[in-house]
Amino acid sequence: MPDLLAEEMATELDSDLAEAQADGVSATEILGESDPRRFAANWAGERGLVSEPRPPKRRRRIWLWIVVALFLVLFATWLALQAVGSGSATSGPSVEVTPPRRVSVPNVIGMKACRAVRTVAHSGVDDWRVIGHQHGYTCDLVVVGQSPAGHVIRRDGQPVIVRLRLGRS
Repeated sequence: MPDLLAEEMATELDSDLAEAQADGVSATEILGESDPRRFAANWAGERGLVSEPRPPKRRRRIWLWIVVALFLVLFATWLALQAVGSGSATSGPSVEVTPPRRVSVPNVIGMKACRAVRTVAHSGVDDWRVIGHQHGYTCDLVVVGQSPAGHVIRRDGQPVIVRLRLGRS
């Protein structure tokens, strides 16, 4: 604070104290029992001689950002859970998955054609084909080749089809 301003303040304070003493009011009642620096600061502030001190910054803004961030994290978590949950949704037609099944295909090589076809048909295979005989075959023919033979595992819903090749004995 400039010296000229401090002198002006001191002169004004002297006149206020003299006026109060003339009215029968003591200097302690006017000045109070407070800190002299605080009194001087308040007195100067009331007369507009010094700028008002800024109130301390509030921490309300930081809490606002914390609440917004927490909300965004919770929202993102909710969206992630929705995405995970929708991956196993049952909307649309259901697909029936058949577990792998072991089928025992009998070896019919050397058997007569009619007996070999009956044996394959009763073994639990899904279908059979007689290769090279589209219009039928006679029972006196013999099975000379077969695919597959032995234990076969049905996978991915694929049918087990046995192919027989017939010939003369």
